[in-house]
Amino acid sequence: MEIKSIPEIIKEMDYLVKEEKYDEAYQFAKENINLNKEYVEGEYIFKNLLEELLFQITIKKEIKRKYPLMLDYSTLYSNYGNVLLHFNEYENALKSFKLSYNYNPVNVKAIFGLCELYKIENDWNEFYNLTIQSFKYDYYLDDLSKSFENLSIYYFNEYHASNDDENLKLSVFLSRLAQFYDGSNDSNENKTAIDFDVDALKQYDQSIEEIKDYLKSKGLPYGPSIEVITICKNLGFQLDEDKKVVPALFYFNIAYDLTGDSAIKDVIDDLDAKVERKLNE
Repeated sequence: MEIKSIPEIIKEMDYLVKEEKYDEAYQFAKENINLNKEYVEGEYIFKNLLEELLFQITIKKEIKRKYPLMLDYSTLYSNYGNVLLHFNEYENALKSFKLSYNYNPVNVKAIFGLCELYKIENDWNEFYNLTIQSFKYDYYLDDLSKSFENLSIYYFNEYHASNDDENLKLSVFLSRLAQFYDGSNDSNENKTAIDFDVDALKQYDQSIEEIKDYLKSKGLPYGPSIEVITICKNLGFQLDEDKKVVPALFYFNIAYDLTGDSAIKDVIDDLDAKVERKLNE
């Protein structure tokens, strides 16, 4: 059997999961991934400066060692966790997602995996705590949509437990925001994770701005993290000053996707023009 390097294993596993080749991924993981890997406290992997800064601002633990991205154990184990979830191997999935979370506590894929397991176990306190945490780290629209979907599921469960219409109202509102931020859902605007009663949807049919204002008044998440947006803009301007236009565009585009701010779009257009001029020189 060919001995693969860790970067090769990470790359292959990522490909198989993205292609949803779960049978192949399962067999590949069994042969190549150590689920009992020893994690050393203080060792972390961050995909970019945004994640590292979010870690420093929100978690504030000492970083003893940073793995290079080519040794992205966090992604490896969140991928493996999703494969194990697919085959209902919940105990091992929990091990895998916990390893992923340890290596990168701001990796929302690890957080979402743990949430799914806590939902299966009906551990709604842990589900809620991790869901609220995930909002701090969402920097892609799909992830932000997933966080709102999870919080909607939590309040729908609370509604069934309490029969309190306030919980149903919150669940509907949060589901609407999940749809609003789901960029892949344009073709089916009525698709939701929960099969709401038609009367409930009609009763709580309010505009997105009204929904955001209401959630804000309840102390609940109602949009993207201000910290994420601020860090992205600051990194973008800093990198542009350092004449690193392509990385600057990466962070400005994240900020624009999350906000739709026309001022950020103007900056992006200026940077795109810089890149084009450079290519034409």
